[in-house]
Amino acid sequence: MSSAHTADDLHRIDLNLLVALDALARERNVTKAAERAGVSQSAMSHTLRRLRELFDDPLLVRGRGGMVLTPRAEALAVPLRSGLVSLARTLAEPPAFEPEQASRTFRIVSPDLFDALVLPTLLRRLGQEAPLVDLAVVPMPKRLSDSLETGDVDLAIYPVLLDPHPFDLGTQVDGELQSRTLFRDSFRCFVRNDHPALAGRRKLTLNAYTRLNHVLVSPGGKGPGVVDRVLDSRGVQRRIALRVPHFATALEVIAQSDLVLTAPSSLSSCSTASTLASRPAPLDIPEHAITMIWHPRFTEDPAHRWLRDLMIDVTTEVPSLPSKRSRQA
Repeated sequence: MSSAHTADDLHRIDLNLLVALDALARERNVTKAAERAGVSQSAMSHTLRRLRELFDDPLLVRGRGGMVLTPRAEALAVPLRSGLVSLARTLAEPPAFEPEQASRTFRIVSPDLFDALVLPTLLRRLGQEAPLVDLAVVPMPKRLSDSLETGDVDLAIYPVLLDPHPFDLGTQVDGELQSRTLFRDSFRCFVRNDHPALAGRRKLTLNAYTRLNHVLVSPGGKGPGVVDRVLDSRGVQRRIALRVPHFATALEVIAQSDLVLTAPSSLSSCSTASTLASRPAPLDIPEHAITMIWHPRFTEDPAHRWLRDLMIDVTTEVPSLPSKRSRQA
């Protein structure tokens, strides 16, 4: 396949081949790609042979853990997916977005604490304003920027430290992405009400804090948390006795153990936290912002703009959030 092409050259290419290539790049398995495309495995195998001839590249080869993409296929995957999503939206969606009549699903990536605090109000508003619009909260993809660019994810809700610091919250945001702060939050320590460390104390000292066993909410299951990095900057350490991926799990654990959880202050609004005690963290942890992130491709898209405006409105309606001010990040 020639290295230089224009839109006028596309008549020479069977565009169904590109749809098949997208399925192969996403599934990295001929059988699963055939299922996604709604064709037989033999038909997909034949299509893969045609694609290899078209690009003069094997595209999909066997590796240690299964089929892997060649560098050429890797380079094609994201722009191809982005182009197909744009084409599908151009053909399927009307130019104007009318929420009361619209029927579609928005996909967002968000922390479980945000879900617990905001989703009930968001769903109520959707029911009132857009009864046929559905919402899917999806897992964090390996490459968030790519998923936002292709439209596989519409919005990501992301924690970002506000104070300049040599570390962040373990998240990296592509500089090309657009963002808006929904609210700000600080950190508190949560323990069960009759925890022995609180006996006769209104505050936790740093010495008492570091002697306790801790639970860390870590979706990836590894790496230090922001608290550990602050402690390390002061030459102090704590013991992480348990790592869990979700705040809901952490709340259940600390309610029935002597572990302590250092978490966003807004956690106190969760129903499970009503039986817990909380104290200010005995160290200066940078405040963080819960930030809405999207790809600039969709900034002017009417449906996407409506969703972002709704998210901003909803976070101002939730009374338990620590700060209702929203600003451009």
